[in-house]
Amino acid sequence: MNMKRLLFLVTICLEVSLIAIAQTQQGYVKTIGKPGKKGQPLSGVTVRVKGEHNAVVSLSDGTFSMPMPGKKNGQPYTLQQVQKSGYELNEKTVIGRQFAFSTAVPLTIVMISTAQLQADKQRIENNAYKTAEKNYKAKMEQLEQQLQEKSISEEQYRTELQDLQDKFEKYQSLIDELAEHYAHTDYDELDEKEIEINILIENGELEQADSLIHTLFDPIDVLKRNKEALARIDQVIVGAQGIIEEANADLAAVLRQQEKDAEYLYQLYTIALAQFDNEKAARYIQTRAALDTTNVKWQNDAGLFIKDYLADYPLAMEYFQQGLRQSLMQYGEESGWVAAFYDNIGVVYMNQGDNAQALEYYQKSLAIRERVYSPDHPTVADSYNNIGLVYAHQGDYTRALEYYQKSLAIRERVRGTDHPEVAQSYNNIGSVYDSQGDYACALEYHQKALVIRERVLGPDHPNLAASYNNIGVEYHRLGDHPRALDYYQKSLAIYERVLGTDHPEAAASYNNIGVLFSDQGDYAQAMEYYQKALSIHERVLGPDHPDVAQSYNNIGSVCDNKGDYAQALEYYQKSLLIYERAFGPDHPTVAVSYNNIGLVYDHQGDYARALEYHQKSLAIRERVLGPDRPDVAMSYNNIGLVYDHQGDYTRALEYYQKSLLIKERVYGPNHPDVALSYNNIGNVYHNQGRYNKALEYYQKALNIWTRALGPDHPKVTMTYNNIGNVYHSQGHYNKALEYYQKALSVRERILGPDHPDVAMSYNNIGMVYFNQDDYARALECYQKGLEIIERALGPDHPEVACYYNNIGLVHNGLGDYSKALEYCQKALDIRERVLASDHIDMAKSYISIGVAYYSLGDYAKSLDFYTKVYDIYLKIYGPKNSDTKNIKKLIDMLKGLLGQ
Repeated sequence: MNMKRLLFLVTICLEVSLIAIAQTQQGYVKTIGKPGKKGQPLSGVTVRVKGEHNAVVSLSDGTFSMPMPGKKNGQPYTLQQVQKSGYELNEKTVIGRQFAFSTAVPLTIVMISTAQLQADKQRIENNAYKTAEKNYKAKMEQLEQQLQEKSISEEQYRTELQDLQDKFEKYQSLIDELAEHYAHTDYDELDEKEIEINILIENGELEQADSLIHTLFDPIDVLKRNKEALARIDQVIVGAQGIIEEANADLAAVLRQQEKDAEYLYQLYTIALAQFDNEKAARYIQTRAALDTTNVKWQNDAGLFIKDYLADYPLAMEYFQQGLRQSLMQYGEESGWVAAFYDNIGVVYMNQGDNAQALEYYQKSLAIRERVYSPDHPTVADSYNNIGLVYAHQGDYTRALEYYQKSLAIRERVRGTDHPEVAQSYNNIGSVYDSQGDYACALEYHQKALVIRERVLGPDHPNLAASYNNIGVEYHRLGDHPRALDYYQKSLAIYERVLGTDHPEAAASYNNIGVLFSDQGDYAQAMEYYQKALSIHERVLGPDHPDVAQSYNNIGSVCDNKGDYAQALEYYQKSLLIYERAFGPDHPTVAVSYNNIGLVYDHQGDYARALEYHQKSLAIRERVLGPDRPDVAMSYNNIGLVYDHQGDYTRALEYYQKSLLIKERVYGPNHPDVALSYNNIGNVYHNQGRYNKALEYYQKALNIWTRALGPDHPKVTMTYNNIGNVYHSQGHYNKALEYYQKALSVRERILGPDHPDVAMSYNNIGMVYFNQDDYARALECYQKGLEIIERALGPDHPEVACYYNNIGLVHNGLGDYSKALEYCQKALDIRERVLASDHIDMAKSYISIGVAYYSLGDYAKSLDFYTKVYDIYLKIYGPKNSDTKNIKKLIDMLKGLLGQ
């Protein structure tokens, strides 16, 4: 409706006001009509007008009378409150909307029982899911048949399959909105055919609904017909001063038809969405918006579809801005619609990554809603929730939690404890606690969300799968791998049932399960799940999709853990190429690939290249994310790790402390990632021989991890192990043994007997026995460790070489020098195949072989191997390092024995 027609209607109202006498607005409150059940009068409803101090309550017949002293007919008034326990307004925007005062026309208010609304929404949602799933599976089968018949190419199949999956996922995100629309339909306002159409749509019988709509309504010429009808009215307004009443009646009829046309278009839009026909859906919802560009709801609905379904943010913004302009003109600043458009504009900015602008608009929306509605209104809770989302994205977890909890408090009071919006709040609060490292609290809130979703949603709802996944993540972080696997598999089962086995969501679940097996040291199983995910991603998304890069990255991590560094580099490089093509050279995901490549070079002992890649990663992260982000802290940590391995402890400490400072600022002092920095700083002090400082930092790490993760977590056992290492270095062998055995006991219980960490514990206990000259027990521990590590990692892993080397040293201590040489040579053979020639572990093998030849009296060969050690130490540590100097003394001694 254009502004000329709006002004015309207002003029009629003002003319009526000239004969007004009374100053009381009559009203009537009724319940919503449903099929076979007319709406009933509703008593006990409190109604308050903005600016008036006395509220009125509806009587047993639903009527009420609102005194409005000084009001004249046609003058505007606004409702501030309409409230009855257990009920809510059928049309939320009644609050804040301007009404024209009338002594002749009563105000009708429609309310709906909250329990009925929730039940209707759930029924409509369930039917919509079933219909969409049926359509989805039918189209999947059709695509597969076309592929088998070779009527489409592999590439066409992949493109259309991805398009179908995207449409299905986006349809799921709109189901709640669609169900909300139909659950609020007042059947008292519909004729017989319209009731039949609505029932068909609510029951998911969309083909019949579509057919019936087309017998009543032609969507092709609706805009033309609407424009022609309104043009005729405009001519009457301009040229027929004497027949204003007739023109007004004609206009009312046109507007009634316009409303019917709009509802038919919305119904066709609903059907097109469920049939995954985006083109038709867009045409119907945009045609509806074009019927009347002053109708703010229609502009809003079009904007939401464009935003959620097409992700065309500039076009969505146009609709929201148009709706905002009309809301301001029609209702003024203090309006629920103005707040809604500010909110939606904020969502667009957030989707575009502009958090500052998003926050500004969310706060504008909140300010209006707090003034217009009661402080317990659901839309106020929505604003709090959205502001919390922005703060969470910005890493301001304290404020995010504050706003999420405000939102939750309102939702629980208004919606009750079993509402999906309450579950959403629990979920968001859980995510904040997860980011803060409080995994026990995160788990508690994700479980609260799950309890609601299991009661309220159907067994195959994607939100249920999301809850299972989130709970799996928390159990995973807490080190409870069996429970994590159980929840990941529950999530996977839903995705496979609903979306099929070839959907990217199923691939995401495979990836999560793969990460779990990798953390358990079961690299064969991890690789199996990563390959499943990769297969889906390549088939469905194509070879250049970022999710394919993620799969390459995961496979690379398994290769890295298994010591297959060449393969790891190959997969990480593949991942890097895709990310660079998809996102450009300055994207954070490119930084992740640089980081991973740097880690491989570090493991190979190629420290110069490792530093090069970690610094590339750091440069991107600082440029794109800013200096105080966790990813920047990670880069500092990894650069510190390289310097640590090079023996440059001063620089290692510098970078570890930079990392720690960021983590403490972002997370606070008790986050598990802060504990990791304490642990690494402890490692440096240990390597420097500053044992008291090392123990101090290890104890700090232990305290945090024990509080955050519980006493039976792998990170806690790592700290026991490190404390044991300090006591070992100090010669306190009994204390070292105590901590190594604590670590072993927990590792066997939580990780199982075949985990590489269990092998490490046997190795460390073996070292204590070796230093106590208890060679029999040392040999027993080393051999147990060797058996586990060979099973877990294969015979050519650098860790296997470590065990061979240690067994060789035991045989040397037993005086069996030939046997010692045999095992030390086995270790060297593995290391030569896998590691760089100047890796520090190569020096360890050279030392062990040098010792064996010295014991055999072959000083020349011993000298040869110690000379190789010296060359490596010079390169890594430099000539002034104490270890370098000690090797030089040994070389001089051997030369003296040889008379050189």
